[in-house]
Amino acid sequence: VYETSSLAYPGLALDGNDQTILVTGESGAGKTETIKLVMNHLAIVERSRPSWPKSDREVANDHGSDTVNRILRANPLFEAFGNAKTLRNDNSSRFGKFVQLQFDIETAAEAESGGRVVPSCHLAGSKGITYLLEKSRVVSVNEGERTFHVFYQLLGAPEDDKRKIWEDGLIGASASDFSYLSNTSPDSIDGLASPENWPDTVAALSVFGINGDMFVNVM
Repeated sequence: VYETSSLAYPGLALDGNDQTILVTGESGAGKTETIKLVMNHLAIVERSRPSWPKSDREVANDHGSDTVNRILRANPLFEAFGNAKTLRNDNSSRFGKFVQLQFDIETAAEAESGGRVVPSCHLAGSKGITYLLEKSRVVSVNEGERTFHVFYQLLGAPEDDKRKIWEDGLIGASASDFSYLSNTSPDSIDGLASPENWPDTVAALSVFGINGDMFVNVM
């Protein structure tokens, strides 16, 4: 995985060619985790080049810190709203995903004037497209499986959060109180559906500006 992302980088910086990494495999093979590794590695490879002077690395860090944070924090968001437990995989992606990482590449002349053999290639943004979302999973789930993680995270959220979102419906409620959740193996809520992951989802939403009334409306 690291070799693939490492080879993609010079394809961008040196050749100026768009790069595509296709991650495939059966359920539970590790596609979601592999994508996380690729994105993390591409996000930091530019900012850790040992051949660069310290001053250049600091500029790269400042240049990309906010963008990289937003891109990497998108993963908990995708997983909470798009992944669910199945019989074969506790964190199965129930949708297709295309993620485009956008890099700002300097020209060869600019690199030469800065004393760099390899042009700088800063991560400047990203675009995510989702497709084939299994919306039917909300209303119909096979025995032994669950619907999307976010529903269970919400039930396990702190009382203050639930009070702000829907006091009458969420305070003291469990999965068995909801028709859509009562038959989805609610007895043992673990993995990314557990309450421990609620803060990560809230933080990821905040990174994308979903706060206050908008956050309540989403929930």
